[in-house]
Amino acid sequence: MRLLENIAIRYPKIFCKGITRIITPGKTLYLSFDDGPNPKVTENILKLLDKYNAKASFFCKGSNAIMYPDLLEKIKIAGHTIGNHSFSHLDAFKVSNRKWLIDALRKSPVSETFFFRPPYGRIYPWQCWRIKKDYKIVLWDVLTYDYHKKYSKSRIKKIILKNTRNGSILVFHDNLFSAPKMLSVLEFTLTYYSKLGYRFEKI
Repeated sequence: MRLLENIAIRYPKIFCKGITRIITPGKTLYLSFDDGPNPKVTENILKLLDKYNAKASFFCKGSNAIMYPDLLEKIKIAGHTIGNHSFSHLDAFKVSNRKWLIDALRKSPVSETFFFRPPYGRIYPWQCWRIKKDYKIVLWDVLTYDYHKKYSKSRIKKIILKNTRNGSILVFHDNLFSAPKMLSVLEFTLTYYSKLGYRFEKI
């Protein structure tokens, strides 16, 4: 029983049945960005996406959405999907169940969206069941590790090239810490897969 519980806790895609990949007839990838909007990062992402005629999905923190409503509107106007990434990005494994759920469901400019991505991808089964009453949970099948301080741009590119396939959902991070590596790797991804005939769509 303990083993099954650990699997359920550590591997939410097994029990949540959230979206991890979207299979399509053509060559399609789904770029996603967590943690924004951010006044020093988001607009650079939007410019890159526009340059490659790419659509994407932004899983925004409610607290940031309140602080930067104009940026949130720019994401909407550009035709990208907006999802809820909780209000203040609490780790489900480090706070009480009640505190996590209150934060995840707290009213904000992104709380009425259709999609939810748990911070850090961490969520307990009982939390998942509650969240699914209001949202479709979106996970991923390619984590770029753009936030990892020990991962170079070269290493991140190798991770993307090794794991990306048709229908993959890739996770990047719309925050200041990740930006130096993220923006460079994002452009690499857009350039490389565009040349291979892929299109980039929103979830």
